[in-house]
Amino acid sequence: MKKLISLLLALTLVLGLANIAVADSAAPGYKIAIMTGSTTQGEEEVYAALQLKEKYPDIVIHDTYPDNFSSEVETTISKLIAFANDPEVKAIIFVQAVQGATAAFTQIVKDMGRDDILFIAGVPAEDPADIAAVTDIVLANDEIGCGYQVADLAKGWDCDVLVHYSFARHLSYETIVAKRDAMKATAESQGIEFVERDCPDPTGDAGMSGAQAAVLEDIPKVMAEYAGKKVCFYCTNCGLQVALQQAIVNEPNAYYALPCCPSPYHGFQEAFGLTATYGDVEGAIKNLAAYLNEHDAVNRFSTWALPVNMSMINAGFAYAQAYAEGKTNGKLDLDVLSKCYAEATGSNIELGAYVDASGTEYPNYLLIALDPINFADYLN
Repeated sequence: MKKLISLLLALTLVLGLANIAVADSAAPGYKIAIMTGSTTQGEEEVYAALQLKEKYPDIVIHDTYPDNFSSEVETTISKLIAFANDPEVKAIIFVQAVQGATAAFTQIVKDMGRDDILFIAGVPAEDPADIAAVTDIVLANDEIGCGYQVADLAKGWDCDVLVHYSFARHLSYETIVAKRDAMKATAESQGIEFVERDCPDPTGDAGMSGAQAAVLEDIPKVMAEYAGKKVCFYCTNCGLQVALQQAIVNEPNAYYALPCCPSPYHGFQEAFGLTATYGDVEGAIKNLAAYLNEHDAVNRFSTWALPVNMSMINAGFAYAQAYAEGKTNGKLDLDVLSKCYAEATGSNIELGAYVDASGTEYPNYLLIALDPINFADYLN
């Protein structure tokens, strides 16, 4: 009897070990880390990351950088380094890639020896030459192209004035300055008065709420200053889009060309009290169109049909999986990346390399550009 019990115990142990082996063989063997801002900075990025974490709980790890990121750079860096301390992490996706990305990626490779990690940075806040030098793939909106689009939309609406809101920190970014310059030159060539207007930095002493309040107060003042004229507004900051949209929708002669990160989700739902139907982009656009139509604003607003920042995370994740599984030709495989983007967005998007003012091309700094939509086309 004792021998039988011993045999049964031994068999149980063997079967248990076999089950563990089977479970281990089914495990992916790698992790992909995603860093986003909080919902205050960009709700769609957080949603995309959490959806992936829910779908791939054994693969995805997620964290957020501080809301006051410009003065808490060390916190952002430490969080990125914490990702790299896990030997199973084979890719880090950082959207929006605020200050600290370049320093963190440099430390991870040089000080920690983790040159096996794939780095993807979306919506970079640091200069292209710096971030491109230490990041494998940089994904960005075509900032200069957006500058042209905003001015062209203003012209199409017969606007007399184009107001550009920003602050010192943003105007230290090469790409934001290039976008502003393109916007200004195009507007002035079309007979539109270009006005630069300061607004508070949401990472400053006033915080996000103070900065939003300042914009809400300023737009009616601008409209009074240019009474009888059509005025198009643009702001370089994500968190201020809500205030901009709320103020503009109530001003009959005010126009809103594009969010700083063009998307059907960038501020609109919070601004107008709408449900953010992230799984149904066209439905979200139709809801926006209906709201704008009810407020006589359907022909005064525009955006892109694609939630670009979400696409950076979703396509970046698919590409990171391919990299971790040895299905890419090195860290920058444009063919595979393009396929990942097509699958993530349901459309073929051309990814063009960034070329700076001196003519230097950055092959791994890739630009995304889409055409603005007409909300009237989405009315039922």
